[in-house]
Amino acid sequence: MSKNIIRVEKNKNYSVVTNTVLRDTKISWKAKGIMAYMLSNPDDWTYYLDELVKHSTEGKASFRSGFKELQDRGYVKRVKRRKNDGTFKWETIVFEQPHTVFPQVDNPHVEKPHVEKPSMDNRKLLSTEELSTNELSTEELNTDVNENVVEIVNYLNSVTGKSYRHTTRKTKRLINARFNEGFSVDDFKKVIDTKNNEWGTNPKMSKYLRPETLFGTKFESYLNQDTNSSSSQYDNLF
Repeated sequence: MSKNIIRVEKNKNYSVVTNTVLRDTKISWKAKGIMAYMLSNPDDWTYYLDELVKHSTEGKASFRSGFKELQDRGYVKRVKRRKNDGTFKWETIVFEQPHTVFPQVDNPHVEKPHVEKPSMDNRKLLSTEELSTNELSTEELNTDVNENVVEIVNYLNSVTGKSYRHTTRKTKRLINARFNEGFSVDDFKKVIDTKNNEWGTNPKMSKYLRPETLFGTKFESYLNQDTNSSSSQYDNLF
């Protein structure tokens, strides 16, 4: 019988990758390639999205779309870690199995839980912030002020001469939403520079140099805008 796959002896320079992601029909070949590359690295490897882009011919926009597929399917997750100096950094956690899928148990035995009367002594009082937590979305709960938000808003203010606050909830939510999609601080600065060069000297358009416009749903289109083009995107800002 002829062989259609010619394999090499696996005694060095090879990786063992689970078939789960490779057989997943709900993600693209691009996403599978990104996942296979990440799994080929050591378990303690630190992933930087800008660095990952350099290991393929795919551009940033194409890479981010594949990375987002993996996020949506639960193969990767972006988490915020507090550093020793009190600031935060974002890390990428890679799962061989989608972390949204849990093992099933056939006919699980369920016991009636034992309920004790709660003690009324030394009860912890909830602060106003804790009491309002259930009114916030998951996305808003992850919008703590961090060094990236501060850096981006300060850069926006320095370039445009404005005075937006990095503590504004909507601004934090917009910035973190873009970070969750895989964009970097440099991407934010590029968008700010691009749109400031385009709108900064136009009294009618300079008012749109604000977080609500720059960091909203058209962020990626602004990022990939041809800076050499003389055309301006004045319509459909949101």
